[in-house]
Amino acid sequence: MKIRPELSIVIPVFNEEGSIRALVNSIKKTLHFYSYEIIFIDDGSSDSTLVNIKSLECSCISLIVFDSNKGQSSALAAGINLARGTYIITMDGDFQNDPSDIPKMVRMISNKNLDMVIGIRDNRQDPLIKTLPSKIANFLIRVTTQLKITDSGCALKVMTSKVAKSIPLHGDLHRFMALNAHFKGALINEIPIIHHPRKYGVSKYGLGRIFIVIKDLLIIIINHKFSSYKI
Repeated sequence: MKIRPELSIVIPVFNEEGSIRALVNSIKKTLHFYSYEIIFIDDGSSDSTLVNIKSLECSCISLIVFDSNKGQSSALAAGINLARGTYIITMDGDFQNDPSDIPKMVRMISNKNLDMVIGIRDNRQDPLIKTLPSKIANFLIRVTTQLKITDSGCALKVMTSKVAKSIPLHGDLHRFMALNAHFKGALINEIPIIHHPRKYGVSKYGLGRIFIVIKDLLIIIINHKFSSYKI
């Protein structure tokens, strides 16, 4: 039987061939004093992402392969389901998140007995087409719920295994993991993190994302309000 690692790092990837080796090397350098596993979910990549992951030949790496692009929520759900760590960490595979932020997030969730710690991309290195939907969603979350967080869409999160495995992940719900965890009673805090400019791959988002984000958020909030209503 494998010994349970302290950390499970769940990384969905889709056409991220340029970032894989650098990302894994950074994780190894940063987390050498933890026991950890890295779970890659290849979401139907059409480039050399899958080949590059397999070439690493590291016992700490597990790989889930989708035969077609199923989306980030499905990829995260598969990775979290496989994860064995005490804490489950999610991050993007494009190396805009920096693994060097993980230790301080793990210390915060442990020392403060929290259920989730989410990053704040203070100096976010993304174009308006990506930042505008996030700003709208974060504003709506703050004014319609009691969750007062700054950057709910940040991919870099540290969660207890129990909370991570309880969060619904289908459609595009990965954008609202913090909100759904909050509705389940999770204690959540946030911490500033590094955000690098994109060096590898291309963004998968377009203008239509703004309307999708708003629609999904409103559905989640309305469903929660109705399910919580007592006659």
